[in-house]
Amino acid sequence: MPFLLEICVDTFESAVAAIQGGADRLELCSALSEGGLTPTVGLLRQIKQYLSDLPKIIPVYCMIRCRRGSDFCYSEQEMSVMLWDLQLLAQYGADGFVFGALEPSGKVHRSHCEQIVAAAGKLPLTFHRAIDCTEEQWLEENLKLVAQLGFSTVLTSGLKPTAEQGMETIMQMKNMTRNIEKVTGKSLRLMPGSGISAENALKVLERTGCDALHGSASILKASANVAGTLPMGASNVDALPLKVCSAAKVQELRRLMDSIET
Repeated sequence: MPFLLEICVDTFESAVAAIQGGADRLELCSALSEGGLTPTVGLLRQIKQYLSDLPKIIPVYCMIRCRRGSDFCYSEQEMSVMLWDLQLLAQYGADGFVFGALEPSGKVHRSHCEQIVAAAGKLPLTFHRAIDCTEEQWLEENLKLVAQLGFSTVLTSGLKPTAEQGMETIMQMKNMTRNIEKVTGKSLRLMPGSGISAENALKVLERTGCDALHGSASILKASANVAGTLPMGASNVDALPLKVCSAAKVQELRRLMDSIET
């Protein structure tokens, strides 16, 4: 299985930069400043239209997450919102989905994940960094359930803030997934993410034995000076410079990953 570079984006500009830089796959979100929320159908359609003119097939996986918050414990009404969103995004060209749900105990929420798996049909699914908010004692059980439910990939930072800090745990998770595949026949691809850069990409791949990386490859973009700019929320995040994907940073990650293959 070749090395996979997935870039998370939340704007059309960033999507184009990721594609031009050599990303193998896009994780499409809105509000990456909030950890990534469900993207709009309009943004998905614009990116798919851009991709339709290119010779290379680059899948677009859409985040399904209706609100911020690292609890990942959803009400039935919130699940209904996300299932409607998934249905619309699938209708308009999503190639896969990214989702995660937990019980208050820190275990993967079987019922909520089953609903998403059923709604996604044959489209592939990634279980996102909700896995990093679970208890370490439940990790192998959680991974086994994720595999049995039908997820193909787990995005993880090894229960730490960054993948580099969580490398030892990701190594353990890699061993767990091997054991799970032997017992259940279900394979899970581990994809380290969070804080991935050209400075640590090779170290993370070589140390963990993984064959995929996830990152934003972002840089700060100066905002236009608009007279009378006002904060749009209590956190005043709108006053901060925008982060956008850098094609050059993606190219460097791509070059480093290709150097392992050769």
